[in-house]
Amino acid sequence: MFTQPALNTWGIFHGDRDAQAANQFKSTFKQCLDQVGYESQDPAVHSVRGAMRSDGWIKALREQLNDGVQMVVLIIPGQKGKSQLYDDLKRFLLTEYPIPSQVVLANTISRGKNLRSIVSKILIQMNAKLGGIPWAVDNLPFMD
Repeated sequence: MFTQPALNTWGIFHGDRDAQAANQFKSTFKQCLDQVGYESQDPAVHSVRGAMRSDGWIKALREQLNDGVQMVVLIIPGQKGKSQLYDDLKRFLLTEYPIPSQVVLANTISRGKNLRSIVSKILIQMNAKLGGIPWAVDNLPFMD
């Protein structure tokens, strides 16, 4: 990363059936953070009851979020491309709690295929959402 703000106060929310996917994500994410030397603290991990419905997620987010939270990762159930849950959660986080968020499908993580690559790309997206700069070009011959 070119610049990377420290990730000190953040959380992972997952459905009550997706605890294994959340643990897998957290450990792989930690490996990626260590690999690039990204300064961070461990996330708070929260299980959401009734994870198929947005009201369960919104209740959990309201109970757990506070002003100091920098970022939330939401590991949601559902299919790629069309998810009312995704739309509802993004709308909630943009209007009521303007906190940067990253939504990940539980199936993407639990499948395990290319997980390290997927999580690395998620880290790049999260860094950009926090105001970091993922990469830059400098020291090219024509830049003088």
